[in-house]
Amino acid sequence: MGRASLSALIAIGMVLLAGPPQPGWTSDASEPPWGKLSQVDGDVDYYGKFANSLPVNSNFFPIGVWFESVVDSLSASNKDLGVNIYVVVTANSNLSIIKDGGMFAILQQSEFAGNEPAVANSSVVGWELHDEIDMQVGIAEAEVRLQTIRTGLPEDGRLRYNNYGKGVMFWLSEDDAARLVNRYQDIVSADTYWFTDPYIAGASEGGQLLNNGRPLTESQTRRAANYGYTIDRLRRLDGMDATRRPIWAFIEVGWPFSEGPGKGGRAIEPAEMNAAVWHSIIAGARGIVYFNHSFGGPYPSQHVLRDRNYAEIRAAVRETNARITQLASVLNTPFVLDYVKCDAGIRSMAKYYDNRYYVFSGNMDNETREATFTVAGAVNGVAKVIGEGRSIQIVEGSFTDKFEDGNAIHIYQINP
Repeated sequence: MGRASLSALIAIGMVLLAGPPQPGWTSDASEPPWGKLSQVDGDVDYYGKFANSLPVNSNFFPIGVWFESVVDSLSASNKDLGVNIYVVVTANSNLSIIKDGGMFAILQQSEFAGNEPAVANSSVVGWELHDEIDMQVGIAEAEVRLQTIRTGLPEDGRLRYNNYGKGVMFWLSEDDAARLVNRYQDIVSADTYWFTDPYIAGASEGGQLLNNGRPLTESQTRRAANYGYTIDRLRRLDGMDATRRPIWAFIEVGWPFSEGPGKGGRAIEPAEMNAAVWHSIIAGARGIVYFNHSFGGPYPSQHVLRDRNYAEIRAAVRETNARITQLASVLNTPFVLDYVKCDAGIRSMAKYYDNRYYVFSGNMDNETREATFTVAGAVNGVAKVIGEGRSIQIVEGSFTDKFEDGNAIHIYQINP
C-alpha cells in the first residue's frame, strides 16, 4: 500500500505529541531520568473546568458505552464490565440508576436538554450534540445546526461532546473538517469501523486516508493499527487551532452493519477489539466508547455488552477494561518522548509513573514479526510484560519480543 502515507500519519502523530508539557498536571509522577515529557491532550485537569465534571484524578480513564437503555438491574452489568460512563441513553432511561450506581452520563440534547430531572442530575456530565452530522448534511448546514444546538443548551457549564463519521474522517477538506472538530464541542470522536464496515476500504473512504486515494486491500483494511490512524487524523485536525481537547475512540463490539458476510459484513473478534482499543490509546486517545449494537449477523442486538449471545466479546471487553483501569494512572501521565525506539512495523508510546517506565506497543500489520526495542539509560535490566506472566532481559539497552499477528499488543514495565 502507500507506505509513505502511513509513515506520514505516524509522523503526524509523533509531532502532535511533541512540545513542552502543558500546565495543570498534578500527580505523584516525577520527572523521568531519561526522555522528554509531552502532556496528554487538554492535560489531566481538563474535565475539572466543567460543572458536574468527570473525576479529576489520575485513576479515572473514561470507558463508555454508546446508546444503552438504563431501565432496570441489567444496567449493573455494564459497570461490572468496567464501563464508567453512558454516552447517550434511550429516552426511557432512569437516570437515578446511573447516579445511584456511581456512573456518569453524557445525554443527547434532542431528548434531555429540556428535561428538568436530567438537568438537575449530578451524574449528567455533558451534552451530546448531533451524531454523525457530517454524513447527513453539507458543511454549511452542519455548522448552522451545531451552533443552533449549542445556543439552545442549558447554560449549566457542562461539557459538550460530539461524534463524527466519514465526513470528518474522509470526505471533507482539511479546513472544513477542522472547523467541525474545533468549534463546537469539548470532547470529540469519530466512528470508523475498520474491522466490520463493508465499504471502508473504498478509494473515497479508507483509501483516501491511508493509501493516496486508492482502494485498500483486505489486509490493509482489517487491521487494528487503523484505529490508531483514526486518532491521528482527529488529533491533527484538533491541533489546527492550537487548542488541545481530549479525543475519544469509538470501537465496535458486535456486527454493526446489516450486510451479511457475502457483502463484507461481519462481527469484530475479541482479539481485534482489544487491539483496536490499545492502538487508539497508543495514538493518544483519552477515552474509549464502545458501539453496543449489532444490526446484522445471527444475533441482532441493541445490548451487545449484556447479551448472552455475545459472551466471548463481553469477556474480552471486561479484560480490556480491567487492564485500562489498572493502568489508568499511567495512561493519564504525560508521554515520554525519546525514551524508546523500536523496529519498523511496531507502534509504541512510553509513559513514566511511580519511578517506572511503561512502554505500550502494537503490531501495525497483519504479519508475525520479532521486534527489537532500544531504551534510554538501561544498559541491563528486565522488562516485565504486564498481564502475560513473563519478563524479558534487557541487554545493553535493548530487548526483543515476538508479535504473533496484527492484533498483538505488549505492555512493558521497566525499572530505570
